[in-house]
Amino acid sequence: MFNETEYETVWLVYLAAAACGWLVWWKMTSFIRWWFIREPLWVAMAVLLFTPVRVDPMEPAQAPATIILLLDAILDTGDNEARMLGDLSLVMGLAMLAYIIFALLRAAWIRWRPVETRYARGQH
Repeated sequence: MFNETEYETVWLVYLAAAACGWLVWWKMTSFIRWWFIREPLWVAMAVLLFTPVRVDPMEPAQAPATIILLLDAILDTGDNEARMLGDLSLVMGLAMLAYIIFALLRAAWIRWRPVETRYARGQH
């Protein structure tokens, strides 16, 4: 389908567009005051935009999982929906688990740091 240079160029264009899309999502959700709602939305969108999967299990070519899922669902062209949903749910679960661990560590650090530094930053 593509030679190696075209394949890498298409991926670079997609990654640039996905990064811009994620930045727009970040800006759209920045008005949400509760970090425990806002930040998981950021993680979920990053997973949806940046998860690559193999198009064909026997070939090395990869494509964004969300794009394959949408194209297969809209055009009814293949039987990749279950595989894409499985891959996306696995990556989403691992990303949310990593985020929860990070959020708990951050909350613990904020809670148990010295009181002087909390008041110096204006947090009571």
